[in-house]
Amino acid sequence: MRSPRLKATRFPFSLSVAIGLLVAIGPFADAAPSKWFRQTTARDFEEGEATASMILPSGEVVPGMKTAAVGLDAAFVWCSAKSPDGKTAYFGTGDQGKIFAVDVDGHDTRARQVAALDVAWVTALVARPDGTLIAGTTPGGRLYSVDPKSGRSSLLATLPADHVWTLARDAKSGALYAGTGAPGKVFSISQKGEARPLWDSGDKHVVSLLLEDEHHLLAGTSESAILFRVGIDGRAEALADFDAEEVRAIAKAPDGAATFVAVNDFDRGGSSSSGGTGAKGTRITVATSGSPASAGSLPRPGQRKARAALYRIENDGRIEQVFSIGDGYFTSIVFDEQGFVYLGTGTEGRIFRVAPDRTAALAIDLPERQALTLVRAGKGFLIGTGDVGSVYRAEPAPAGKATYLSRVIDGDFRAHWGLLRWQGTHAIAIESRSGNTARPDATWSAFSRLASPHATADGGAGQIASPTARYLQYRVTFDATDARLGGVAVAYLPQNQRARITEITTGDNASSSSSSGSSAGGLLGGLGGSSSSISSAAPRAHSPIVKLRWKVDNPDGDELVYRLAFREENEAVWRPLGGPDPLSKAEYDWNTEGLPDGTYVVRVVASDERAEPRDRALDAYLVSPPILVDNRKPEVVGLTAHYPFVSGRARDDQSPISSLEYSVDGGEWQVLSPADGINDDLVEAFTVRLPALTPGPHSVAVRAWDGADNVGAASVTVKR
Repeated sequence: MRSPRLKATRFPFSLSVAIGLLVAIGPFADAAPSKWFRQTTARDFEEGEATASMILPSGEVVPGMKTAAVGLDAAFVWCSAKSPDGKTAYFGTGDQGKIFAVDVDGHDTRARQVAALDVAWVTALVARPDGTLIAGTTPGGRLYSVDPKSGRSSLLATLPADHVWTLARDAKSGALYAGTGAPGKVFSISQKGEARPLWDSGDKHVVSLLLEDEHHLLAGTSESAILFRVGIDGRAEALADFDAEEVRAIAKAPDGAATFVAVNDFDRGGSSSSGGTGAKGTRITVATSGSPASAGSLPRPGQRKARAALYRIENDGRIEQVFSIGDGYFTSIVFDEQGFVYLGTGTEGRIFRVAPDRTAALAIDLPERQALTLVRAGKGFLIGTGDVGSVYRAEPAPAGKATYLSRVIDGDFRAHWGLLRWQGTHAIAIESRSGNTARPDATWSAFSRLASPHATADGGAGQIASPTARYLQYRVTFDATDARLGGVAVAYLPQNQRARITEITTGDNASSSSSSGSSAGGLLGGLGGSSSSISSAAPRAHSPIVKLRWKVDNPDGDELVYRLAFREENEAVWRPLGGPDPLSKAEYDWNTEGLPDGTYVVRVVASDERAEPRDRALDAYLVSPPILVDNRKPEVVGLTAHYPFVSGRARDDQSPISSLEYSVDGGEWQVLSPADGINDDLVEAFTVRLPALTPGPHSVAVRAWDGADNVGAASVTVKR
């Protein structure tokens, strides 16, 4: 969930002033404008690694919860309950049906085993005023009474169900209620273990129970995901119907103004969770993803995908979705002393914190995949996990223990790292390290603190002391429990990179000069006469303009300018081309009308002099392939007529003859083949056999085209 209050930028004008100070630091006083890496939003900071710290939706990083593992011997920890005096937390586990104890205010490194039941799972726990535990189990639907001091246990009741998923106890009356699966019923159990069915949900499982008051229970079901209010007289009403699979957890807000429920929807192979085409319940508004387990199935990797949502239900019945995840499922709800909601998830071992203003943040990230149960422990929590089973103690991180490690910042090239400026409090310490591998390794420098750190009106700034390198990473340590880190900006100056001219071509489409209207000549490698099959109808016009175009590889994106020069292919002296001012575009139209015909080469020089100071500017050049300049017309000579034949030669000094045509008495031009059958030489002989003509004189014209689209013609009189 993202805060709607995020701003487009978090850096005021004062940062712009500070950025300008970088140019006065060290030997880079006349350097090019610096580049900046910035982090301003929660999404930016989530690319890094928060350890005992928390990234708020507003885009701030603050100290969070520090976790420590409390070991135990179990595959998973499914449920929990606190002792009547609040000093001990008990955890029900599987797959050997053991119960463990952890001191709430202690510093245990291992949990104490207090009982081992002859069952597979302990799935629900409550404590009686005398300290005795009631344990619900599965499979078999049995309830046990457990003395945690002696470890003795006895069967209290066997319910006509396969599973006992949840227990609730009325402290005033001592009544015990159990939510079961297959069938989904609520049972009332007396102190002596006498069980009677209180209410049948009509669903497969009742997976969550909460005592609302001395006369009512709240019950959440699976597989229809309905929240009910159940009276102790056995009458019930539906409070909310969800288009999902289960109402997994229920909790009352500390002020009593609303009820919060965790709802999970599991992938059913594309079918709607409610089935059919009729009316559906309240739908979770995120896409499905994740790998959770549903009620009634053992939590393990590789199960169905899911999505989940936290709903707030006002006492007047108003329903509001306040938080959702598209990949995973919720397992438990606990409130802290400030009224924040903490949500355990069955994927990636994450605990989310939802604030009263409905913004959410990742508060705890455990190494195990599943955070299955939560217990308040002072200002923190005890968390039971699955895959693998363990208990974690999460407490507010003390000063100096919460850190944030940024993602690796890529300067694109070897870079000088300059000023780091941050928004937030002054009670933070920032270090950095640098290296030339994309992943930090032994070749990176050690972490070093900022040089000359100083406070600013909105945070602080300091010079990065890490060596010049392509990559940088910074680490923040929070030196106070109320420290905050807001936006971060890191200045850097990449090493200047030389541009590279990769290709020089002529013509509109990088084709040879034989293309219509392209240039005075073409690359020699592209020249070739047109065959006799070329249509005389094709429009052809010679132009003295050579359209020079070049491609540039510009690694660092600096502004480039270009200077051109040319020479005849066999000369040594370059002559400037394009005027006194450099060009800003990678193109130039070269008018060759005043040049003698011949073969020329062009040199293109690219420079980043406008983007870099003089001592850092770099040039690169490339010389074109030979370019033929041919502005003279071919000649048609030696025309002789001996009816019905006309013979002659077409010749050119520079370009091969590309086509021949003839016309009789001003009629349409007809294609003429040379004597050797192909137009490919500077001189082509030809003989044309005329069609039958009427008696008398006739004028026969012959024209020749060269490879530069020059055309020359001559005529002769033929007498019939």
